[in-house]
Amino acid sequence: MRVLVVGGTGFLGGALTETFASAGHEVSVLVRGNTNRSLPTGVKAITADRHGDLSILQEQQFDWAFDTCAFEPDSVRHLLEALGDKLQRYVFISSISAYGTFTKPLLNEQDAVPLPTEDDLALARNLEPQDRSSAHSYGASYGRLKHACELAAADMLGDRVTSLRVGLLVGVGDYSDRLTWWVRRIDQATADKPEVPAPAPATRNVQMIDVRDVAEFALACAEEKRGGVWNVTSAPKQLGDMLQQIISVSDSPARLKWVDEEHILEADIQPWTDLPVMIPSASDYTHFMNVDTAQAETAGLTCRPLSETLEPLLAWDRTRRDVPLKCGLSAEQEAALLEECSEEEV
Repeated sequence: MRVLVVGGTGFLGGALTETFASAGHEVSVLVRGNTNRSLPTGVKAITADRHGDLSILQEQQFDWAFDTCAFEPDSVRHLLEALGDKLQRYVFISSISAYGTFTKPLLNEQDAVPLPTEDDLALARNLEPQDRSSAHSYGASYGRLKHACELAAADMLGDRVTSLRVGLLVGVGDYSDRLTWWVRRIDQATADKPEVPAPAPATRNVQMIDVRDVAEFALACAEEKRGGVWNVTSAPKQLGDMLQQIISVSDSPARLKWVDEEHILEADIQPWTDLPVMIPSASDYTHFMNVDTAQAETAGLTCRPLSETLEPLLAWDRTRRDVPLKCGLSAEQEAALLEECSEEEV
């Protein structure tokens, strides 16, 4: 098939491109300019800004399009108009953030999703062109605008649209650094300083998915003409189990010391950013890492063992220890937590 990957040199986009090329498809990627990521043999780069002139796409014909970087509905409409009505399948990378609030466990594809407000749409329209392709630009409007993208695509293409509401993406090249921070911190523990603070309880849920598993499921959706909305992430794991696997893979002397949530919050340490993958137990996001993936699993979604994500991630990060990570505890925050915690082996 003739495949277009929009954002095909990014984190998830790169995994999509490599998966489709390996499967023997004729792949093109839409990029805004030069990229440092090398493309697989035979993959064609098309240079254009998705928010600008896309007439170059009208000169070609694609069977499938995979869109990793649409954050507001006008950009979806603009792309689909350029691709024309012969497109057989449009796979849109949405987000579980579309659900808005996570006070209910195991949200599924039939649960209500909030619509964008006029303020959300105005924010998107008023962004500077250079900011429109960054998820961070949309702030609290991000999830509602992702849903608006789903609706815009379905309005134009009906059942030829597949919307994948992905969870936390992890793997080599992850730009969020959330799992990478834990891998680096545990790997850097030493015999004389083995203690690593972690947010109790060890049984708290974490849910994430390797980008390669998303890519394989996205390809299967196109091949099997699966339309509609799909939650795409792993089954929930326990944080303690995840951290112990990192210790094992890195052969680290790290010893986990569990800190009560109240101490973390009292220290003005921010869950998710200062302590990656931690979700407060009493918030609108309580079950953010506990969504229902049964529909996708029944259709064939398979998540590789966590060790198969951790091993290449560790090897990659060991080559770039001079690169600061975008999240995680400062040395001062960590010292404050270690004073508060009581040791507990998981």
